Amino acid sequence: MLFTQVIGQLQESEIFMKIVAGNKGVLASRLTAADIYLLSVSGLGFALIVWGLILSPTYSPISVFLLLVVFAAVAQFATTSVPVSDTAGITFEVGTAVAMAAIPFFGPAAAAVIVAFSSLTIWVVKSRNEVTWKKSWRQLGFNTGMWSIAIFGAGLFFGYFNNYLHASNLLVQMLLWAATAFVNTELNFWLLVVMLRLQHGNQVKPAKLWQENQWATLIDFLLKAIGSGFLIFATRTYGWIAIAAFFLPILLSSISFHLYVRQMQNHMNNLENIITERTRELANLMRDKDAFLAVLSHDMKTPLTTIGLYADMLIQFPELIQKKPQIAEILQTNQRTLTNMVNNILDLEKLQIGQTLDMVKEPFDLISALAFVVESVSVQAENKGIVLAQSFKSDSLSLSGDIHQIQRVFQNLLSNAIKYTPKNGQVSVTAWADAAVVNIAVKDTGYGIPEEDLPFVFDRFRRVKKHEQMAFGTGLGLAIVKAIVEAHDGQITVTSQEGQGSQFLVSFPLETAEIPVSAS
Repeated sequence: MLFTQVIGQLQESEIFMKIVAGNKGVLASRLTAADIYLLSVSGLGFALIVWGLILSPTYSPISVFLLLVVFAAVAQFATTSVPVSDTAGITFEVGTAVAMAAIPFFGPAAAAVIVAFSSLTIWVVKSRNEVTWKKSWRQLGFNTGMWSIAIFGAGLFFGYFNNYLHASNLLVQMLLWAATAFVNTELNFWLLVVMLRLQHGNQVKPAKLWQENQWATLIDFLLKAIGSGFLIFATRTYGWIAIAAFFLPILLSSISFHLYVRQMQNHMNNLENIITERTRELANLMRDKDAFLAVLSHDMKTPLTTIGLYADMLIQFPELIQKKPQIAEILQTNQRTLTNMVNNILDLEKLQIGQTLDMVKEPFDLISALAFVVESVSVQAENKGIVLAQSFKSDSLSLSGDIHQIQRVFQNLLSNAIKYTPKNGQVSVTAWADAAVVNIAVKDTGYGIPEEDLPFVFDRFRRVKKHEQMAFGTGLGLAIVKAIVEAHDGQITVTSQEGQGSQFLVSFPLETAEIPVSAS
């Protein structure tokens, strides 16, 4: 495996065409730093390959050299590429590990020739891809030059130190070969990084790219150090037969690596999708929260203004309370509105951090509790001319739970029904027992909920868009209601038809325990 440059969105081989045409003056004015670097790497690599071909008559035995050429070329059929940006990527391959096996036998120039054949094989057989494999002449020139320079540099490193360590024991020779594999890997990687940096600027972070690809670098190093090391040892012992024998297992290893890289890339893509989805959800939540704060500030301002106005009136005219006693009721109603808002916010905060709402559960009479709630919202209904009806199929129904929280549920449902029902409409609450379940239905003849909003009515901060101008609200009430119902092992569902009204159905497990106190 080797890191291979995938040239980004550069124009097709215009530079090479101008070189052939001899248009040096025009070319010089259009060359970029990336172009100069590409020409330098490609030219130096080509010179090394030519040198290796000139020396080919000295390669002995020539059959081993030719087998390594074929082996390296065939192994490239199992390459794979992964993107590192929108316009560039890295290709992983194993042919270079085979080419390295030629260094101890034929020298670094021969290895450069073999790696050139493997580069040409990839370029021919790999399908074109606009992100990771442009399949242009520029790409072929740079990749071949980069590979040739990296393997030639590693070969020089090996030759230099091998002159001093040739007579050393096996362990020292193994360490030298491991160092040679490391030099090849790093040379290839940094030659690539320089091109990526010149092409894409700050979009490519060399240190970050190096760190992110350490897993691939390690596999690359092990494959070259161990795979080609064994191939060298076997070839020295058994000649060309060893190359033939090693062909199948190494080819299978390259295919396995191909599948592994693909799996890793799919895993990374999946992580990116998860992060993208979570980011989108967070952005939506922040928008909902901003909208909630805007609504909250508006809705709190109304009762605060009312309380302030009436308080000023009472300070200036204390006797006014005798003439208009309803002022006390108005102040109390607005105080309750503010208290409910604050309680909803506090309860929502508890739910968000995984806490449960404060509850004291004990048996109580549900019918009496419902009658108390109906009485408490009756003034609100009368002020809009709404008929508020109640129908209880039994005089008493025992339920185990927190009576105040249960009353809060139906206080919210009935208040909503009245708020979102036009004048002279109807709101009803019905309760009945069904086997071991007690059902309570709150029904209205109001505006109704559009079908597209029904799945979201219990979500936090969500309000029906068409209802925002009809009545104030924070979008928290129904979320709190659902949490309370589920904390009592109950269920709540909603059915609605726009323009005809809505019905909220709450179901609780029915209790048969003795009721110790009255609901009111």
